[in-house]
Amino acid sequence: MPFTANPRRLPRTIALALLSGVVGCSAFSSTALGQDGDEQRRLERSLRAANDELADYRLKVDTNLSLEERTIFEVGGFLSGTGLWLDDSANNSRRLFQPELSLFGRASIDGVHTGFLRLRFPYRDFSPGDSFDGRGDTWDEPFIDRYSYEFDLRRAIAAYEGRRSDFNFNIKIGRQFVDWAAGLALSETLLSIRPTFTFGDRLEIEGLISVTPESVIDFDSSREEFDTDTKRGYYGAKVQYTTETGRRYYFYGLHENDYDTDGRLRDPIPGIATADFSYDATYVGIGTDGSFGPDITYLAEFVYEFGRSMSDPVRSLVQTEEDISAFALRAQGTYLLRDNGLTRFQFETLVASGDSDRGSSTNTVNGNLEGTDDNGFNGLGFANTGLSFAPSLSNLWSLRAGVATFPMRNDPSFQQLQVGADVLVFNKFEKNGGFDEDTTNDMFLGSEVDLFANWRVTSDFAVNLRYGVFFPGTAIAGSKSARNYVLVGFTLSF
Repeated sequence: MPFTANPRRLPRTIALALLSGVVGCSAFSSTALGQDGDEQRRLERSLRAANDELADYRLKVDTNLSLEERTIFEVGGFLSGTGLWLDDSANNSRRLFQPELSLFGRASIDGVHTGFLRLRFPYRDFSPGDSFDGRGDTWDEPFIDRYSYEFDLRRAIAAYEGRRSDFNFNIKIGRQFVDWAAGLALSETLLSIRPTFTFGDRLEIEGLISVTPESVIDFDSSREEFDTDTKRGYYGAKVQYTTETGRRYYFYGLHENDYDTDGRLRDPIPGIATADFSYDATYVGIGTDGSFGPDITYLAEFVYEFGRSMSDPVRSLVQTEEDISAFALRAQGTYLLRDNGLTRFQFETLVASGDSDRGSSTNTVNGNLEGTDDNGFNGLGFANTGLSFAPSLSNLWSLRAGVATFPMRNDPSFQQLQVGADVLVFNKFEKNGGFDEDTTNDMFLGSEVDLFANWRVTSDFAVNLRYGVFFPGTAIAGSKSARNYVLVGFTLSF
């Protein structure tokens, strides 16, 4: 049985995901409920991981070989440590240290049937009083982070019949990371079934049937157990067409159904201990990505959201069901300098609609006013909204300009050192609308500068540094002091 004792590809992918994906951990306040729940949501949303793909199989398999001889099995893992220091919106300094051990195994039979399992054992060590959820130092569950089974028909035809098929059917089932289209509406770990039909090299149809694991952090932090008992279902289909030049155009519909029936408020308000948190939405999106020549790449997506949400229980005696009418937009361009340092410049804008009568952009409590449409965009999506400020993608308009390069490519010791910087500007989309924290009826939320360095010291050991500083603008009602964010981490793959 072929055996890879020290696989490189998956640990590197996981390591890079940790190095580049640990973003957005600022603390903030909420008018009705206090700040800890939203702080925790930002922290959790910043920890992202990516899936890896198997190499394609081209040769016909000798079925006379035993099953053991036709199976490729990989095992490996990584040990990492992350230290995080930040200033929140109330000028409190917080410290978190998170050591983590991750183990994975993958088995592939003929490249046709593939099983994957990943175990994570992260421990969160806070300074006294710094825990976001009040639980203090603790293991972060679930420990079984990913598990999936995948079948690929095209590889089966190539392996067992020795020919190429223009048609393909691929299906992946299990607990997996779903980054739907550009990630505006959905970018989360789900228990899902993902069938994909491919016709030639041009047309692809992808489906999604999924529910959230209980551990998913919900966008509505005003309800009890928003971080330990989320119950939402996502069902969708995406049609994608690829041109001869490699440009992709896609259209999708995605429906979200709220299955949570627990009406308890996370922080009960005098006279109000329960509420209806129902939020059922449909997202219709259109997007494209590709390149203009060899030096410029781009992506763009527009999403319209409609459905039904519940009005704020605080400002009305009886909650009413109201129509959702919201949208979000993402546009990004990258210029590749193609120099020795692989320098790239990137520009991005994010827009998410807000609601003028919402006190909070994401929560039911202090949310949409009775008798009005809910114009605030909400979902389980993810976008780069900075390291220190890191607001939710709701009632937001942001601009980002960044640069990244490998400055010492000719030095053997530092050729894998990448450094970069981002400059971000934040505005409210609806100046009278609510936000993640207390704001005035001004537009300008502030600006931020983020710096980073990723250094792969050896093939198995990497170090990363992050520093971000947010300068509050006129729309921030609280302290105008700069908010600092410092992250130091390492990853050892094996």
